[in-house]
Amino acid sequence: MEYLSNIELYFTSFVSEDEKYFTLLDDEFHHSTKVMRNKISDKLFATNGKGKIFEGSIEEMSKDFLKSTIIKIYKYQNNLDNIAFCIPNLKNPERLKFAFEKCTELGITNFLLYKPEHSVGKNLNTERLSKITLAAVKQSLRAFLPKIEAINSVTDLVKSDSGILLFEQTASTKLSDFKLDEDKKYIFVFGPEGGFSENEFTLLKDSTKLKLTENRLRSETAIVKAASVIT
Repeated sequence: MEYLSNIELYFTSFVSEDEKYFTLLDDEFHHSTKVMRNKISDKLFATNGKGKIFEGSIEEMSKDFLKSTIIKIYKYQNNLDNIAFCIPNLKNPERLKFAFEKCTELGITNFLLYKPEHSVGKNLNTERLSKITLAAVKQSLRAFLPKIEAINSVTDLVKSDSGILLFEQTASTKLSDFKLDEDKKYIFVFGPEGGFSENEFTLLKDSTKLKLTENRLRSETAIVKAASVIT
């Protein structure tokens, strides 16, 4: 694996089928030309969010796009593709933003956002969180853009074929000691600020229980802590 540093990373949805050039549009184009003042022949780096970072040289610019010839491709493997973080909607949007941002920086690429029965948060806003994770991908030079899915409740989880992992302070096994099987899918379920309802506890009763820390953590702290342990 090749590591990059001290570069400005952009996101592109437009890469030619033969991977000979990529195009920047809209905000990415504006930032590259108006903020970073890039010009013809300057070097650019962009990710497609699917495991590749393209190193290119600007060959064409107009008033609303730029085209860059690809001179090198960096390919990465998503070692956490089998893991999803199931996160409750939090009352404070800044704390929710913090959790998604830091988990993305640490390498989590699959998120489920749910509204718990004892909900204290507002409506689910995956669009805003997608923008936050995109910014985190570029800041941390990641090659995978996280997938974010809103689900109605934890009821949807029991229909999944993934192993459900639930954090409980009385659990005998620590997360740091738990062996994750790379060939199996897992969903880490994080409890809401108002606690699980009796119905939710019943639905999750067969989950694998793990201990994260000896003390109680805020929801966003527990989420980031778990990400740091497994990455």
